[in-house]
Amino acid sequence: MNSKDFFDFEWDDGNSKKSVDKHGVDHFQVESSFLDNEIVALGVQYQPLVKEDRYGIIAKDFEGNVLFTCFTLRAKKIRVISSRLASQKEKDLYYEK
Repeated sequence: MNSKDFFDFEWDDGNSKKSVDKHGVDHFQVESSFLDNEIVALGVQYQPLVKEDRYGIIAKDFEGNVLFTCFTLRAKKIRVISSRLASQKEKDLYYEK
């Protein structure tokens, strides 16, 4: 099952490079995490204030890595702002749910 069968993603060059270069997380990992049945939705980002709503999730990718992902929705597409391996606190939250 491919995440593209369910969701449309939009990647900004700068943000996609940041996720790979800085955090070691590639597009396929991030996109696959949106298929996690145990996904934890964190809701809307409230700090810092930004012009468009940003959302956060904690979810496992296809390899079983727990990721934290920040994204926005534009024209019915998921636009990833950044994604990284979850912190221990975020992993604990994921496994508590």
